[in-house]
Amino acid sequence: MSVGRVTAVAWPPQQGLAVALAEAADRSPPFPGVGPLADRPIRLILAPTRAKFDSLTRGRLPSWSEGAAFPDAGTVVLLSTGPPDRLTAALRHELAHLALRWRVRRLLPLWFEEGYAAVASDEWDRLDALRLNWQVARGVRMDLDALDRALRADRPDAETAYGLATTAVLLLERWGGGGGRGGRGLGPLIDNLAREPTFDAALRATYHVTEGDFESRWQRDVAQRYGWISWAGAAGVFWAALGLVLAWLVRVRRRRDRVRKALLDEGWTVPEEDGPTA
Repeated sequence: MSVGRVTAVAWPPQQGLAVALAEAADRSPPFPGVGPLADRPIRLILAPTRAKFDSLTRGRLPSWSEGAAFPDAGTVVLLSTGPPDRLTAALRHELAHLALRWRVRRLLPLWFEEGYAAVASDEWDRLDALRLNWQVARGVRMDLDALDRALRADRPDAETAYGLATTAVLLLERWGGGGGRGGRGLGPLIDNLAREPTFDAALRATYHVTEGDFESRWQRDVAQRYGWISWAGAAGVFWAALGLVLAWLVRVRRRRDRVRKALLDEGWTVPEEDGPTA
């Protein structure tokens, strides 16, 4: 099925879903620092089972993966077993990979590619998870090379790594003045990534820092934003909410007990006290 420049491929039960996702891909809004998706054909394939997804991606992705982008082929593959809103977010994530690669035209560090896709698809729940992450709170540091490895590790480590990659790209966006009105966000960096031969050279040209400098500053930023104070605050809100729920349940239970006691006492008379017996 074709919708604009998007060709959707799906098994018969999911043809309607394929058309809806193809329309979303064809009308995809601009991407941070990149702008509109390049005017190139896109193929979207929906895999209705894990086995078909692994077959289409040749088993090259972790078992928890639910989406894949192949920029050179202009192809996105989605595991289409989730709810529609989740699939829409996954589609945006994978399209961000296409947008970035088509703009820069070469491989970038995995942490930047995944962090960029997370920012472009508004995956802010990853940051919420970091605020309750005990290992991040107690100061376990991860360098950028280790971050790349963790992104393809088991699901718990990968989820933490995706959150950390998101923070790294957000830091670069803040250095660019933010992505809102008046700020250029990631635009200057991505322009330099398309011109310079290495990621380090693009960082130097954009922010006048080396990749090692950025790594140190990012680690400090994570420690400040997701350290003990952040963890205590997030955990405190959770326990406070739990305490309120328990207090409400206790109050309801006491009110119900008073009503039951009143019903049991109704109709009973207390006899006058008898005198002593011998």
